[in-house]
Amino acid sequence: MMERKVCMAVECTLTEQVEGCLVGAIAGALLGFARCVEPARFDGIDAAGMLNATLTPALDWQPEPYRQNLRDAVPLVDAGVQAYLTQGSRATPEAFAAIFRDHEGIATPAFQWDGLHTIQEILKEGMPPRLSGFGAFPSGLVCAAMPAVGAYHFAHPEYAYLDGVELASVAQPPLGADWAGLCAAAIAAAFVPGATGETVTDAVLKVALRNCREVFYDLEWGLRRYAGLPEPAFLEEWRRRGGAPDLDHRTLWIVYNPIAAVLPALRRYADSPAKLMALLVVPPPFMYTPTVSAAIGGAIAGAMHGVAGLPPEWREWAAPAVASWRNLTDVVLARARQEAAVVQVTERLVQEDAGGHSLLEEKVRGCILAGAIGNAMGSPVEGRTYQEVDRDYPQGVTTVLDPARLEGEDDNQMAMLLVETYLERQGLPVMARHFGKTWKDRLNRNHFYPFCMGHSYDLITQGWDPRIVGQWSVVTGSTVMCLEPAGIYHLADPEFAAVDATAIAYMYQRGLDVQAAAMLAATVAEALRPDATVDSVCQAALAAAPTEEFRTFDRRRFANCREYLEACLEVADGYDDVMAARVGLYEKCLLYHYIDPLELWGLALAMFRVARGDVRQAAIGGTNIGRDADTIAGRAAMLSGALRGERNVPPEWVALFSEEARARIHRNAARLASLVAEAKLPALKTRAALAAASEQ
Repeated sequence: MMERKVCMAVECTLTEQVEGCLVGAIAGALLGFARCVEPARFDGIDAAGMLNATLTPALDWQPEPYRQNLRDAVPLVDAGVQAYLTQGSRATPEAFAAIFRDHEGIATPAFQWDGLHTIQEILKEGMPPRLSGFGAFPSGLVCAAMPAVGAYHFAHPEYAYLDGVELASVAQPPLGADWAGLCAAAIAAAFVPGATGETVTDAVLKVALRNCREVFYDLEWGLRRYAGLPEPAFLEEWRRRGGAPDLDHRTLWIVYNPIAAVLPALRRYADSPAKLMALLVVPPPFMYTPTVSAAIGGAIAGAMHGVAGLPPEWREWAAPAVASWRNLTDVVLARARQEAAVVQVTERLVQEDAGGHSLLEEKVRGCILAGAIGNAMGSPVEGRTYQEVDRDYPQGVTTVLDPARLEGEDDNQMAMLLVETYLERQGLPVMARHFGKTWKDRLNRNHFYPFCMGHSYDLITQGWDPRIVGQWSVVTGSTVMCLEPAGIYHLADPEFAAVDATAIAYMYQRGLDVQAAAMLAATVAEALRPDATVDSVCQAALAAAPTEEFRTFDRRRFANCREYLEACLEVADGYDDVMAARVGLYEKCLLYHYIDPLELWGLALAMFRVARGDVRQAAIGGTNIGRDADTIAGRAAMLSGALRGERNVPPEWVALFSEEARARIHRNAARLASLVAEAKLPALKTRAALAAASEQ
């Protein structure tokens, strides 16, 4: 463990770890490539000499004109980094696809990269980036883009896996995306203070067991093969086959599962970057795996040891590329500062009063209760105009007309299913696959609209990846009605709330529905702040609103989502009475049909603003405006409940719930607050502390 101790003795900072991660990735990419294109240099190295072999890149190698077979993986490392640099924050599949599509290095005419070239072409043809990899063959090449993902999510392997899967899915089907996600998880785990080969391997296995069990069994089998062997026997067997899998039709993929080729060597030689690299490079290059596995192993070693703990020649080889990537550290540190602020807010929210309750619990209960009440109030008048509502209810609808709807409405049921998905994840982030499993286990398909949720359920139960099935749904507002749990989980963090809500929403929706759901989650995250205001919540909605032009079937008089929300809020600013505001909103803010997700979100936000965050007034306004009244009232009241807490929910309305339903809501609110305090908060604190030490 000598080299790790040296790193710790000089107080290896996060900045040095990020640089080490990138240097190690480049060195590994160059050396792994050399193994494949200049095999004679390595074939004579025996098991005894493997650990001390002198490794150098293929500095003089030139491709044969018009017959190039391979290239090094440096462009893929670069694509991952550039996705974060262009965003200046968390990368999304759309950001990664924009880089990947036009990357000249990836476009190198190397035959074994033609799978990547196919993705470039279909992206240029206009295929959505969340779909482009779905039908590709599995390949580990895109795993080389994961060092930036692991660095951004340093010390948080689960989130690194989640984003690794999302980004890699631009070019990969679920299996290949899982390989990439686990590579990112391994790199993130290497940033944990005191990380060893054992701790990184164990972290990867835990992530795999939770999220992709078949890949877990693959990794475990590879580790068992070498477990317990004394060093001479290990080296003999490793020199013969390295981390190559058993040969059959399931493993004959280009760069098969790179992390499986790394972990057995990492377990034994993580203390020595040079020895680890030798083990990843010297054995026979099964399906060109060293071109990527060595890059991942180098990134892990660099994150563990810092740049000063790596061989100096690695730093020399990597210097040109890494010099252009130095701003990645700024992006990582900026995110860590955001999380430090989230930690402070969360600590205020989770402080318990004399009765053992917290402000967070109060706000979460208000959010869930008010949302269910508003949904039940608006349901009887859904689809009507406000003039029809006034005709049928001359005094207005001012309470829940049918208390049975409090527990039976689809909006409330769907929100509670997502709450329970977060609870089952025990403080870890949620992706569409997790929500999809909840659907498979608990959803009553016949209770939901068949052309979006029902159809998506059918595809999920048929084995489709839940990440994408919403791409063919009829846009109905069905994600806007239930994505507040993503905002609760990401309290005081609207950016991450919106990104996660987008990924979850694609499970059963697309287009404006997904965009509206992301805006909603961002506003909930803001509303949960102790010092949030109506204005700050509305500003969070505007900040999350896309500004690109609409791509809808109809011609709209608004250019984009932000312009539409601004129009809704401008109308709202002219009223202090929710019933009166209906006139102005109808005149200026109606879209093609009441089911339009942007309309129902814009009207809900407007009613929240006119009501000044009062649950009663927000629910009454959202109900009596008609249109998609159940969701409008539910969303307006829900935001008000998140802002003001349960105390602002009229007690006579709360009393309409059955005791069992109230107990369920209170129990889930308490458990959510507890998970945030006891599971999510410690992970944020760890990251914030590492970043703070780097900036001192």
